[in-house]
Amino acid sequence: MANAQDIPTPLTTVAKRTGPLANRLSAQVTPELGSVLDLWQRLETDPAMTFHQSRVWVEAWAQGTGKELSIVTLEQDGIPFAVLPLEIDRMNGLRIARFAGTAFSNENTGLIDANKQSRLDPVTAQDLSVALSQAGLEADIVLFDKMTPEAAARAPFSALPHVFHQNPSFQLPLFADFNAVLAQINGKRRRKKFRVSERRLEAMGGYQHIMGDIDAQALHLLDTFLEQKSVRLTSQGLPNVFADPGIRAFLRQLATTRNAEGKAALELHGIELSGGEHAGQIIAVAGLTIKDRHVTCQFGSINEDIAADVSAGELLFYRMIEAASVAGHQVFDFGVGDQLYKRSWCPRRTELVDCYVPLNIKGHLAAPLITGMIHLKRTIKTSPMLHRAAAWLRGLMVRNPQQTPDVS
Repeated sequence: MANAQDIPTPLTTVAKRTGPLANRLSAQVTPELGSVLDLWQRLETDPAMTFHQSRVWVEAWAQGTGKELSIVTLEQDGIPFAVLPLEIDRMNGLRIARFAGTAFSNENTGLIDANKQSRLDPVTAQDLSVALSQAGLEADIVLFDKMTPEAAARAPFSALPHVFHQNPSFQLPLFADFNAVLAQINGKRRRKKFRVSERRLEAMGGYQHIMGDIDAQALHLLDTFLEQKSVRLTSQGLPNVFADPGIRAFLRQLATTRNAEGKAALELHGIELSGGEHAGQIIAVAGLTIKDRHVTCQFGSINEDIAADVSAGELLFYRMIEAASVAGHQVFDFGVGDQLYKRSWCPRRTELVDCYVPLNIKGHLAAPLITGMIHLKRTIKTSPMLHRAAAWLRGLMVRNPQQTPDVS
């Protein structure tokens, strides 16, 4: 694993522009999605662009949370080649522009015109800083976090200073033959564990894998997740990041926004008990997004009181991954964050990248502090001893917020 540190050299070699070419990059900033709708619709169809920069994600985030947007369009010679949907967070007097909704996203790419990439002049960090400043982006620094390595290696990000993100993401390649999928991750053991879970549930009256195919069912599953997650986080002494009404509104909008085929932007899945004294109880929930055969698990939860010994979460993943394989999807992405269950399912991990560009003196002064904090978080998360200590301190902070420092 590479150490998280400032990397002074670009991800790709970038030639320095001089003379009349130096001012060819320009930017426009608007708070309205509609003004760049046609370009956005075209760019988001590219399979390389992540769901987290899609219009449905950004619109749900803005409408649910009430966040103001800064939609940046980048142009060379007046020809647009990128859309960057940003929001501006204020922290201790510092204005940080980030991808809209990135606090709940897994991987970011921005929206880049792949057809124009090969013809673009190189974009330097100074070019981008000047273009954004002249366009009136009201930020001190822009942090493009959780970038995929492929996206970070392309303009306009490739020449930016960057650090490795504190958390990797984890992926499971999919194939039409589900046995081939399981063969990557000790299929014999995985199938045995699945059969044990099924036998235990059959003894309780059986179960069914359900989906939120209609809005009422989707919202019921989402509410169940929110309840289960609240219990789980409280028991661990962790803050409930889903408690904010705006975040709940954001998730509800995703769960009830459907395409022409009736597929929700956020698919809700669950394991529901069919019989016995707990008939009708949902013991595991997960939320998935799908873009161009790339399935991403956005969240998951389990009921820790009912059927605690059946590994309901693992059973649900088995069923969802099996269904995704049958449907012809190519990747099941467990998202950002290093956890044991992700390691057990995924033969592939991706080290994500945080790129940044200061826009003024305050941004330049803050950059080492921001990257230093990312480095510190990564160091803590990659050290079991430090991670346990940080978790204990964070739990203490949640229980006694007036007496303990913020170490999240």
